[in-house]
Amino acid sequence: MNEASSNLLPAFTPVEHQTLRDNAYAQLRDALMTGQFEPGQHITIRGLASALGVSPTPIREALRRLAAERAIEAEPNRWMRIPVLSVDQLTELRAIRIALEGLAAAHAARRITDVELEDIRHLEAQIVALRPRGERKEMIPLISRLHFAIYRAAAMPDLLRIIESLWLRSAPYSNLLFPGYTRVERGKLRASAIAALERRDSLATREFLEADIGGALDYLIDLAKGDDWPSPVIDSARS
Repeated sequence: MNEASSNLLPAFTPVEHQTLRDNAYAQLRDALMTGQFEPGQHITIRGLASALGVSPTPIREALRRLAAERAIEAEPNRWMRIPVLSVDQLTELRAIRIALEGLAAAHAARRITDVELEDIRHLEAQIVALRPRGERKEMIPLISRLHFAIYRAAAMPDLLRIIESLWLRSAPYSNLLFPGYTRVERGKLRASAIAALERRDSLATREFLEADIGGALDYLIDLAKGDDWPSPVIDSARS
């Protein structure tokens, strides 16, 4: 990808000069966790620097941090790429995410406040309103924020940080759930998890959220076994 890559980038906000490195990292991290990049997507340093309105230096530093977190593959002086995960990697992520996010959901059901519940209901209403149009680039960030509103309600900051690291690797794959998986599932499991939260039923909240995560990852694992899985081949932007 060359100049065309810039047209595929998320709408970043120009960063403040006094914290260029941290702001560039924060915006790229948020874009990864909200599905604004897709598996196998390959982007030049120049394209990222232009999108964020900074020089290449803070971009390189941000990419080094993200590469250390295994969120991206990068040649810090030239490009970044969203990793293409194997069936084995997705299967491992599925097991870990179910265990940890289920734990967070169960604790959230015991501790959640009315204010936190109202925020979750509001996010769910926005997602439902977007569903008829199939606007995945608008829906995926809302779905991510809804999940993390639940996980934050658990009041377990160390667990939250671990879950964030898992989403850095898996959230780009949310794009592949549209339209096939989402057309069938239609958020039923997520809605059931929210209803269980409202009842403060920790067991049901955990079970529905685990089923939601497991179903989505099962769909991706099946895709990864087929011929249409994103290619791991590096494109011409590397040369």
